Amino acid sequence: MLGMAKARLLAPWTGVEDRSAIYHVVSRVVGREFLLGRAEKEQFVKYMRLYEAFCGVRVLTYCIMSNHFNILLEVPPASERELSDAALLEKLEGLYSSQHVELVREQLAVLSRSRTPEGREAYQNLRKTYTSRMWDMGLFMKTLKQRFTSWYNKKHGRRGTLWEARYKSVLVENGLAARTMAAYIDLNPVRAGMVKDPKDYRWCGYGEAIAGNTLARNGVLRVISELESDLSNDGWSGARDITRYDWRSVAGRYRLILFDDGVESSGELSGHKRRGFTSAAVKREEKRSGQLSVAEIARCKTRYFIDGAVLGSKQFVEDVVTSLKGSYLPTNRKGNGGRLGGRMKSSNLWSLRKLAENGV
Repeated sequence: MLGMAKARLLAPWTGVEDRSAIYHVVSRVVGREFLLGRAEKEQFVKYMRLYEAFCGVRVLTYCIMSNHFNILLEVPPASERELSDAALLEKLEGLYSSQHVELVREQLAVLSRSRTPEGREAYQNLRKTYTSRMWDMGLFMKTLKQRFTSWYNKKHGRRGTLWEARYKSVLVENGLAARTMAAYIDLNPVRAGMVKDPKDYRWCGYGEAIAGNTLARNGVLRVISELESDLSNDGWSGARDITRYDWRSVAGRYRLILFDDGVESSGELSGHKRRGFTSAAVKREEKRSGQLSVAEIARCKTRYFIDGAVLGSKQFVEDVVTSLKGSYLPTNRKGNGGRLGGRMKSSNLWSLRKLAENGV
């Protein structure tokens, strides 16, 4: 039907396998106006971290610009059964008043002791009032954007929506694709000419990690680790333990990735020079000692990271296409054996959608 929003693509294994999914999400200010200043960016990050903790998701990295934001978000499998009442109340303390939390505490205590079917049902329903908003990309984005919009409108005496249309999301494969996407996000302020080094940009994951923030450092560790993020494979839970890793070594490795991927280019196709690091700056950073880098990856076009729908190896994208159900695939893609949309030049990354090489 005309005007009906297209279903958002979620990892086919969501709700089926005990496996997390990584997404790149992007949302722009309405009219693409430059409305987000220093105070606004600080407040956005504050809310982002609050809802990250409450929703049980992980912000691997992010970048808040003046008219849009990017987040690389990892969503774990739902684990409501493993969330104790004490852990639930701890999450509520970050978002609600002490009076509200104490009321919920008392209700949970009473209902949890009930031996009647009605009492047990009331207990489960009370928990679901809050847990239904957890482990979900859409609800994380909805609550984050709504909360920030309310704050922004009150601060600036305005009404109405702050964000342009729906946010965009791309399903990203763990490993190479996730590292490439993370670098793309952290390099936003360099590409925009706002800073010469991403470590100097206060409102991105890399800058926050260099400044010492533990959550931001854990995001970098997760991106670099190449471990599947599930409970049996030392990903979702293991990468949280920053003491297990040599942060200086990991930070140096990620910095090399940023410099390799962020070198300035002449823009042969578009005719516009792309801002980035000079060759001299890159050479100053290069002390690889055999560490893995993404130097050979082509300078991927922005549209692959925003409109590609799925990004990863050929096999990963094929598996996702094969698993898709419903009406997500366009008509011309149905029944064609899960053929891929396009391969990015000079790289091993593929996307679900075929995009013009000169797209922006």
